[in-house]
Amino acid sequence: MPRGRPREFDRDQALRRALVVFWERGYQGASVAALTEAMGISPPSLYAAFGSKGGLFREATALYLADDGGEPSRVLAAGATARSSVEALLRAEADLFTRDEGPSGCMLTRVVSTGDEDDPDVKACIDDSVTQRLRDIEERLERGVADGESLPCDEVCALAEYLDTVVQGMAVRAMEGASRSSLHRIVDMTMRTWPALPSAR
Repeated sequence: MPRGRPREFDRDQALRRALVVFWERGYQGASVAALTEAMGISPPSLYAAFGSKGGLFREATALYLADDGGEPSRVLAAGATARSSVEALLRAEADLFTRDEGPSGCMLTRVVSTGDEDDPDVKACIDDSVTQRLRDIEERLERGVADGESLPCDEVCALAEYLDTVVQGMAVRAMEGASRSSLHRIVDMTMRTWPALPSAR
C-alpha cells in the first residue's frame, strides 16, 4: 500500500522550534526525536524539508544570526565611535545571553562547549561564525582608527580577539547561571580598559 503524503507544516515555525532545541542542548544533544517532537513533525518530514539534521542545523544557525543572535553585530556597526560601538556590542550580548524567554547564553557557544564541532556541518557553521564576528569587530576598530580614535591596543586583530573572548566568556557565565547585572558589570570592567581620549583628531 503506497504511503500517504507527509502532512504539511509551517516550515518557519518548525525551524524556530528546532533553533531552541539546538540552543538548549547543543548539536549532539538535540536528537532527531527531540527535534521532531519540538517541531511537531515526523522524521521523514524533517529529512524531506531540510535534507538532514546537519542541514536543519545550518538553517537554524542562519536564522539565529539573522534574528536575535545577529543584533549585537548590528549595533556594533551602527555606533558613532569604535568605543561606543564596542560597548553597545558587549551590552547587547549581555542582554541576549540573559533574555527572559528562551535558553541562556549563545547557541553557537553552547554547541562548542558540548564538543559537537567535530561534525562537518557544525564545524563549518562555527568556523564561519568565528571568522565573521572577528571581521566585524576588526572592521569597526579600523574605522575608528581611520576617524582618529585612540584604541587601547595598536594591534587591531589582537584587540578584536580579546573583545571576542570577553563575549564568549560572558556566554559561558550566562550558561552557568550568571545574572544580567553580573554580565553588565563585566562590560563595565572591560570598558575601563579603554582610554578616555577624544574620539577624533
